[in-house]
Amino acid sequence: MKWQHGETAYTIFGDLESSKVPLLLAHGGPGFTSHSMNVIASYVAATGRPAITYDQIGCGASTHLQDKATSFWRVELFIEEFDLLVKHLGVNEKFALLGHSWGGLLAAEIAITQPAGLRALILSSPLGDTDMWEVEARRLALEMPPEFSEPLIRHEDAGTINSDEYGVAITEFYRRHLLRIPAPIEIQRAIEESGKDKTVYSAMWGHSELSCTGNLKHHVVTDRLDAIKVPTQIFSGGFDESTPATNAALRDGIAGSQWEIFEESAHMTYIEEAAKYQRLLNAFLDKLL
Repeated sequence: MKWQHGETAYTIFGDLESSKVPLLLAHGGPGFTSHSMNVIASYVAATGRPAITYDQIGCGASTHLQDKATSFWRVELFIEEFDLLVKHLGVNEKFALLGHSWGGLLAAEIAITQPAGLRALILSSPLGDTDMWEVEARRLALEMPPEFSEPLIRHEDAGTINSDEYGVAITEFYRRHLLRIPAPIEIQRAIEESGKDKTVYSAMWGHSELSCTGNLKHHVVTDRLDAIKVPTQIFSGGFDESTPATNAALRDGIAGSQWEIFEESAHMTYIEEAAKYQRLLNAFLDKLL
């Protein structure tokens, strides 16, 4: 899709001519890639429901904009991109939306604008309040054994995150709270691609999951959730960096929403407990046409 800021690459799973409401998937990051959403798209397409993944502008196969000022990278940019994409695909009159992690915050922000065609919302291990996320991430870090927690917090606070000691500690944090099983090829590809260009992640978030120093600093979506009027399903993991505090705030703020915890998972519930995720997601979507 060509638009004023370049091109947005997307992939269609299944047939958009299907009678079933299509699902669009917003990946995490900011600055990750749609490879991370291909697994979920395949779950949905297997039922005859079309699914669309896309690389948000600035990453993956979409146009990279490394020369843009930090101030360019705002939530509003990605809402505009999404609105143009559903129109480009011809699904703007009827669609469902799933967002994972940062994509969950983006999905909630889109839903708050009350697009006429939105039929359902799925928030998968979402971000809701960056201040709360930082507090919760530090709590999780401090709960690790001292040989990991002490250097992790020390280097975070000192800004010395390029040290080998910090690298060992943050890797352990990710092993506990990001993905607790070996990463499948799609996740490996997303990690590899996003690592080549950290423009979006650095501008919007910062240097690690523990500290938000970018444009999302102090960003809150949980204070406007009463504007979301569509059926909403929330998923999170028992070891997730998207903690119960984050997801409870979303559940409590969205009228009629449901929240399911995947007790054996961290941040990537759709991989760690794949069968359960596939079953619950498709059951929720099957309530639509």
